[in-house]
Amino acid sequence: MADVARAPLVSARVRVARTWLICGAFVLAIVGASMAEAGDVADPDQSPNSVAKPAATPWSALTPQEQQLLAPVQDQWQQLPPMQQQRLRRKAERWQGLPPEQQDRARERLARFAAMTPEQRAAARQRFKAFQQLPPEEKERMREAFHRFHSLSPEERRALRQRFEKAQPQDQRPDSSPSDGG
Repeated sequence: MADVARAPLVSARVRVARTWLICGAFVLAIVGASMAEAGDVADPDQSPNSVAKPAATPWSALTPQEQQLLAPVQDQWQQLPPMQQQRLRRKAERWQGLPPEQQDRARERLARFAAMTPEQRAAARQRFKAFQQLPPEEKERMREAFHRFHSLSPEERRALRQRFEKAQPQDQRPDSSPSDGG
């Protein structure tokens, strides 16, 4: 009889744990995409054996829009390898084509990522990598769960997190809970 009474609790715990895993992986996928937008991830269309290597671009040759977007790296610009300069210029061009809402979301994600400790960033990268290796169907299931979670009110999300933390053994709890996201 005790096993029958425990079954709904276990399945609820499994659902909560799965939701947290899904949300965490999806957030990491978003962070990884934001990192790629910022030029932190190697550009896959650049072969390491490329024959034609671009010449360094002086800062003064950048357009005013590029200078504004790339201002955070202005002091290091001349020391950057020409390939990295070109990659950053391509990313700046893509950034300019993004709608303002997407730019705002990316800025928020980058700020959250920058505020993480090095250990949290490493864990985020690891979760992003794991998410990228999932089959497309599983990725879609995780995205749907993420959207369901974020469609909840902040109070409902908090309550769900608390239930998850209570259901999870102490040694398996995450170091920090994800932000409410709204």
